Amino acid sequence: MDRCSFMVAASVGLLCCLLPGPALGTTRPSFHYAVAISQQTAGDPRWNEVANVLVKKYPGARVFTYGDLGELVAPLKAFSPDYIAFVCRPEEASADFVERAGGLNRRLENAPYGTAVWAIVTGYGPEDALRIARNGSPPRIEFGLGGMLGFIDALPAGVAYSEFTDAKQDWQEKKAGQGVKDRHDAPGDHLVPMIELVNGNKVDGIWTSGHAGTDMWSVYYPDGPSVLVAEKGRLTGFVDGEARGSIRSTNPKIYLGIGNCLTARIEDRDASYALAWIHSGGVNQYFGFVVETYYGLMGWSMADNFFHRGARFNVAEAAFVANQSLLLAIEKRLAPDEVSDMEYDRDATVVYGDPAWMATVPEATARTAEHWSTRLDRSMAGKRIRWELTVTFKKDSQFSPDSGKDLRPVFAFLPERVKRPRPAGKPAGVSAFHVAGNFVVVNFEGAVAAGETRKFVFESEP
Repeated sequence: MDRCSFMVAASVGLLCCLLPGPALGTTRPSFHYAVAISQQTAGDPRWNEVANVLVKKYPGARVFTYGDLGELVAPLKAFSPDYIAFVCRPEEASADFVERAGGLNRRLENAPYGTAVWAIVTGYGPEDALRIARNGSPPRIEFGLGGMLGFIDALPAGVAYSEFTDAKQDWQEKKAGQGVKDRHDAPGDHLVPMIELVNGNKVDGIWTSGHAGTDMWSVYYPDGPSVLVAEKGRLTGFVDGEARGSIRSTNPKIYLGIGNCLTARIEDRDASYALAWIHSGGVNQYFGFVVETYYGLMGWSMADNFFHRGARFNVAEAAFVANQSLLLAIEKRLAPDEVSDMEYDRDATVVYGDPAWMATVPEATARTAEHWSTRLDRSMAGKRIRWELTVTFKKDSQFSPDSGKDLRPVFAFLPERVKRPRPAGKPAGVSAFHVAGNFVVVNFEGAVAAGETRKFVFESEP
């Protein structure tokens, strides 16, 4: 994660924050990791072991038990976490819990914005959660598999299929050392080839869109013959009602339900799409919606943050960044006619897995696909600390889009907690910003062309 990765510049008094740095790497200072577990779950030795493993995994981590989530506000404020892992039995990890956990995070030190990158550590059974907690060697997403077109430009290799029924012949291929190739000779039905790729333990990351539910994903949109269905922790692919293969994969991977309704909503442990991927698909981090998604800003924004920000964010961080950007758009009314839609999306998504598990896009290919790069310089200005955020644009970017769904403010984690931040003078070329205790988010004005640079300067007290 980028908030604390830095190096000292040659010039005296200048700290150049180079984003990012891996959560388990040696180049970043320690961070505060909170493990939250209900008293009832902590009373089950199998689930309590998950919390114990996470605490041992990260130096300085602490366990917080609770009867009600509201009880955590004061102790978490005092602890000032960078990450929160909620250890939950699947029956606890309801859509209501997701909403309350997001609300809790907005009641901490950055209120009404979030403070910590959070996720829920759960599984079909405690053994899944324990596997996730124990894993300290996250993969780089070297080979990706898309159930929709796009995003493989940020990866060394992968394939992506069109989910649209009327364009089912379209797909994309990227081989190592080559660019993305658009092809138009996809198999008549690509569900079985997808299952075979996953079962070959070659796929590090999967992303999908289209119709879905709590227990299934429909491969084609708006309709088609193929579905992937969850039952008792397993996933079976059906084509025209006939079972054509099951997911059986063990290599650690991520799954992003970018444009799917409901796949992360756990209503029935035995009929949960997300839990089945965790249990039988090797998924250690799962992002998805717990509601029907008609607006979808959280999904597409998260995907842009993960794939097109130069490998700065893992899955949970990418979701956190999307959420803070959404909160900025709501507070500053960047799309006044869409505020209610944005509020609907505010607590619509969740990440399952260890929030500090740094599975990311490889930096070498991510840098070629990133939309912009950021640099944060720290210096002293009298008795105050001066921070200069420099953004270099590599792609044409639009900060006043026609739809609020396309808002993508620039975000940077700060390498230290700041006190009483304020802009240094009147910000130029900025339509909205927020400086929190541990991050800054800025929406510039209008269109910015590739090759241009924008700056945002603020100060804080030592």
